[in-house]
Amino acid sequence: MNHTKLLLLFSSVLLLILSACQNKSAESDSFYSIEDFQSVEKIDAHVHLNIANPVVIEQGIEDNMKLITLNVANGRTPVAEQQRVALELKNDYPDRLAYTSAFSLEGFNDSETWQQNTMDYLEQSFENGAIGVKVWKNIGMELQDEDGNFVMVDDPQFDPIFEYLSQNNIPLFGHIGEPRNCWLPLEEMTVANDRDYFENNPKYHMYQHPEYPSYEEIVAARDNMLDKNPDLAFFGAHLGSMEWSIEMMSEHLDKYPHMILGMAHRIPHLQYLAQKDREALRNFFIKYQDRFLYSTDLHLYDSSNPEEVRQLAADTWKKDWEFFVTDNTLEVWQVEGSFQGLKLPKEVVDKIYRENARDRIPGLGL
Repeated sequence: MNHTKLLLLFSSVLLLILSACQNKSAESDSFYSIEDFQSVEKIDAHVHLNIANPVVIEQGIEDNMKLITLNVANGRTPVAEQQRVALELKNDYPDRLAYTSAFSLEGFNDSETWQQNTMDYLEQSFENGAIGVKVWKNIGMELQDEDGNFVMVDDPQFDPIFEYLSQNNIPLFGHIGEPRNCWLPLEEMTVANDRDYFENNPKYHMYQHPEYPSYEEIVAARDNMLDKNPDLAFFGAHLGSMEWSIEMMSEHLDKYPHMILGMAHRIPHLQYLAQKDREALRNFFIKYQDRFLYSTDLHLYDSSNPEEVRQLAADTWKKDWEFFVTDNTLEVWQVEGSFQGLKLPKEVVDKIYRENARDRIPGLGL
């Protein structure tokens, strides 16, 4: 081989190496990798820390994950006790934890007294630093009026509270209803975690309770409440109970500009959707990148093993990160079969994991 051909060959190889390096650099500029997990600041916008044990917060420090713990009137721990714990943890970790308040439904049918007591409690919570209010599925699925009718979230008795939140730019975190699987027989449910939950909690398995409100009635009541409060910042927990349909979520995000969707305990549903049509789901996240909050629904109760919850947090956060930032072929126990990660652009990941919470929640402090 003469000198000229050798020089040409060397130049071609060099160009290939430079091109590969440029492509790799462009890739790293546009997308995160698994290795970026700990270096990126993140927020888990939906956990329940109901005991004053900091293990989940400490795991969050290790994994660069800040937390929002949600008080909830689910009958498990009194709301006032949840707030006490949240404030104790927040005082110890002021830049790592924020919390939402909630209100008890005890005495609901004594309307004037209940409304005044509720407003007094919430106002005190906001003075203490609460950044929002959580309502739970017992509205629409448990609470009944004096005549035995189910009370829905658009009931007029809630109007003064939601009007107050809207006027003061305080978000309402709403777990209204359940996944649509709740109204299906166990064998027709799309993800294993729903089958496990409703098999072990039959009182909430609406397929067995046709006398209870339907999925459509609960969603319609939620939408009617939003129609009455068009400026209310509504954070639809658990994908707003619309986890089964990209089209339904899109329609609601278009109709309600102040609706944000948290994905707590519904990421397996997203993975199921990715299995069915990954590109549709990926395009959906890119289009509505300003309207989602990363969240898990991790909980630490008095009956929990703290170290097991800490390990669950570490495992969950890392596995979810892989789903959102890579195109790896993945498997989880909740979904039958494999699916491909979404590999969302960095700017989309940053919004979902951090910036949307900061932009949408006044006084978040995280």
